[in-house]
Amino acid sequence: MSGKVGVIIPAAGAGKRLGGVSKPLIEIGGKPLILRLLKLFAELRSVSRICIAVPSEGISGFTAIVKSSGYAALIGIVGGGAERNVSVKNAYESLKTFLDDDDLVCIHDAARPLLSTEDLQRVIEAGWEHGAAFLASRVKDTLKVVDKKGFCASTIDRSSVYAAQTPQVIRSGLLKSAYDRVSDYSGLTDEIMLMEKIGVRAYVVEPRHVNFKITTPEDLDLLRKFIS
Repeated sequence: MSGKVGVIIPAAGAGKRLGGVSKPLIEIGGKPLILRLLKLFAELRSVSRICIAVPSEGISGFTAIVKSSGYAALIGIVGGGAERNVSVKNAYESLKTFLDDDDLVCIHDAARPLLSTEDLQRVIEAGWEHGAAFLASRVKDTLKVVDKKGFCASTIDRSSVYAAQTPQVIRSGLLKSAYDRVSDYSGLTDEIMLMEKIGVRAYVVEPRHVNFKITTPEDLDLLRKFIS
């Protein structure tokens, strides 16, 4: 099955662990990282619209980048919020007018600039089939529960535990229904948790390529090695 895909890129984070640097605007190889994602999504045939949620004080900077991208007609910019879920909701309010309920919304963190075309297409295909799907990697480490005093309290069975990533792909009608039905977004760190609140089960797609999130200076150093 196929149809239109609208893309949301939440990019309003403060980048506190990187010294307050806006991660999407970090330049590697002379280009801001956000351009890598804009090119990836804009060149996917099914993508009909891209919406970036940015800090209100950064709109002019992002607008200049979008104008230079060659894909400006496809891209909209909205002000984000203090929390990720607010940024995504703001972007969806702008994006939904371009979509039917059966179309897909693809949400991808701006801090994951290494997303591959193959993994993107695989998770979109799963979204068409199941209504909701996301990238997630099987946890390899032994997981411990630690008490408030710093002592190990127990070990978690990792056999069915996955670390969620993005993209997260959801039918527009399901996302619209969730926003209509759920009033408390506190503690929601991704849109799959929002789907859980309305009883929707999302399909897991394991990534075949590197797709880590830039959080610390060490992540940024590793990213430079991959891109250089």
